Amino acid sequence: MDPAEIYAKTERGLRELKERTLNLPVPLRGLLILIDGNRTVAEVLVKARALKLDQRAMTALERGGLIAKRFSAPSAAPTAASVVQSQPSQDEAARYLQAQQMLSDAINPHLGFRGYGLMVRLQKTANARDLHGLLPDFAKALVERAGIEPATPIVSSIERLIAGT
Repeated sequence: MDPAEIYAKTERGLRELKERTLNLPVPLRGLLILIDGNRTVAEVLVKARALKLDQRAMTALERGGLIAKRFSAPSAAPTAASVVQSQPSQDEAARYLQAQQMLSDAINPHLGFRGYGLMVRLQKTANARDLHGLLPDFAKALVERAGIEPATPIVSSIERLIAGT
C-alpha cells in the first residue's frame, strides 16, 4: 500500500459497520471507521497508531473486501510507452464512435424524453467499456418501452459492434 493512496469503504464494509456480521475486533472496526475515502493511507495510519494498528491491518481490511482503493497515488510523468499503450487503435475508436452513434440514434426515436438520462450518460462515455456498461440500462428501458421483439436486434447489433465481433 502506497502511503499517498486513498481508500474508501466498500458496500461490504458499510454493511459490516451496520450489521457487525464478521465480529471484527474492536481495533480493526475502529480502523474501518477511520477510512473515509478522503484521508490518505499515511493519514489513516497516523490515527491508527492509537489503536496499535499498522499497515497490515489495512491490508487485512482490503483483502476482506471491506475497503478498496479510491484514488491511486500520484505517479511520475507518464512514459512515452505508457501513453502509446493507453491510446485506442483506430479500429477501436471507430467502433466506439459508431456504437455511440447507434445508441444515440436508438434512444431518440424509441425512448424520447424518457431516454434523457441515458443520453446524458451516453455523452459522458469515453470508451467502449463505458458504452458496454450503459448497454444493460438501455436494453431494459428499450424492452419496457418497445417490447422484447423490437429491442433484441437493436441491442444485439450494438453489443456486437462494441465487442468487435
